[in-house]
Amino acid sequence: MPSAPDTSRIGSVTRPPRSAYGGLTADGAVSGFIEATDGVRVHLLRWPVDADARAVVVFLHGIASHGGWFGETATLLARERLAVYAPDRRGSGRSDGPPGHLADYHRALDDVERVLRLAAAEHPGTPVFLAGSSWAAKLAIVYAALRPARLSGLLLLGPGLLPRVTLNPPRRAAVVFGHLAARRLAVRIPLRPEMYTANPSYVDFVRADPLRLQTATAQFFWTTAVLDRHRASATGRLRLPVLLLQGDADAMMDVPATRRWFDGLPAADKTYRAYPGAGHTLDFEPEPNRGRFLTDLRDWLSARALAGP
Repeated sequence: MPSAPDTSRIGSVTRPPRSAYGGLTADGAVSGFIEATDGVRVHLLRWPVDADARAVVVFLHGIASHGGWFGETATLLARERLAVYAPDRRGSGRSDGPPGHLADYHRALDDVERVLRLAAAEHPGTPVFLAGSSWAAKLAIVYAALRPARLSGLLLLGPGLLPRVTLNPPRRAAVVFGHLAARRLAVRIPLRPEMYTANPSYVDFVRADPLRLQTATAQFFWTTAVLDRHRASATGRLRLPVLLLQGDADAMMDVPATRRWFDGLPAADKTYRAYPGAGHTLDFEPEPNRGRFLTDLRDWLSARALAGP
C-alpha cells in the first residue's frame, strides 16, 4: 500500500539541463510512438519510476505546445514515484498527421483512450489520473465525463475553458470558409510567447521551440468550437475528484469566470488553487509559485492515490 504523502516541498529541486524533444528536459524519459485506431503514429514521452508507481498521470498539452513542455514537471513527479505519460496530440510535436489539424475531436478522445489503456497495462492496479493543460482541458473534461471508468481523478492546469484571447473577425471568417471549402487552411494561433509566462528564460524557450505550432487549420478551430459546446454539457456529468490550478495573472484566460465555473461543478471532491501573480503555464513560473504548484500537484495526487484505482 502506498505510504502517506510527504508534505515537504519539491519545487526547489535542481533542474536538469534542457535537452531533446523540443521540450525543456526529458531526463529519464522514454520516447516512442503508439499507433492510433486509424493508423496515425502518436508520439509519446514516458517517465517511468524506479519502484512501483503510487499513481500514473497522463498529461495532455495545449493548442500550440507538445508533451515535451511537461518535461521538468514530469521529471520531478517521477522522483516521487508518480509515473507520467505525455503524448503529442496528432498533428503536433512529433506525432504524425497534418500539422495543426484535427478533423474530429472524437479522434483525439480515442487517442487519449489508447494512451490510458497503455498506462493501465503497464501499471496494473495503479490509480490513473488525467491532466488537461490549457486547450486540452476541454478534451480532458469531455473524456472524464463520458469515459470515467479508467480514471481516479481529473486535473485541470491553467485550463483554457473561458479565454480572453480569441480569433479576430477575419480569422473567424477564415475558419468558417475553411470548414466549408478548405479544411486545412492555415489560421494563425493568436498567442504570443509572453502570454504563457513572464519568466524571461521560458519566454525565450517558447519563442525558439521548433515544435511549437504557430498556425492550426480552419478545421481544428471549427472542431474546437464543437468540442467547447460538448464540454459545456459534459460539465454537469463530472463526478470524479477534480483539481484546478491556475495563475491569477493568466493573460490568456478569464480567471474569475473560470473560478465561477469551478464552483458550479457537481463533483463532491474538488480543489481549487490560484497562485498570486502567476501566468498561464504554471510549469514555467519562477519560485515560489512554481514550487507551490508542484507541491500542490504532488500532494493532491498522492492523497487520492491512497484511495486506490
